[in-house]
Amino acid sequence: MVKVIVDRFEGAMAVVELMEGELQKIPKIFIPGAVEGDCIEIESAPVSRFYFASIDNNMMTVLTPKGKYALSTALMGDAKPGQPITFTINKSETDKRKSKIKGLMNSLFE
Repeated sequence: MVKVIVDRFEGAMAVVELMEGELQKIPKIFIPGAVEGDCIEIESAPVSRFYFASIDNNMMTVLTPKGKYALSTALMGDAKPGQPITFTINKSETDKRKSKIKGLMNSLFE
């Protein structure tokens, strides 16, 4: 599983930050309803609307009902070509991160 944080949106793309600090882009079609600061988990799944088709030049091709998209292989985690993959907004992880950040901010301004 790969965990990323939504940093910002640029048009039809979401700029996400990997845990190592690297920034990557994901089409918003993969994470409908996501907002800045949301934690997203990307992993293989038994069934999904998204299908990891192939790897070429450090990019993975993902098939969707709306066409093909290329994503960095840094986002594939343990997924293998031929597997369905999911992009899940983890609300509890998002809430924990927001609470931690709020606590850090409050400690700075006390």
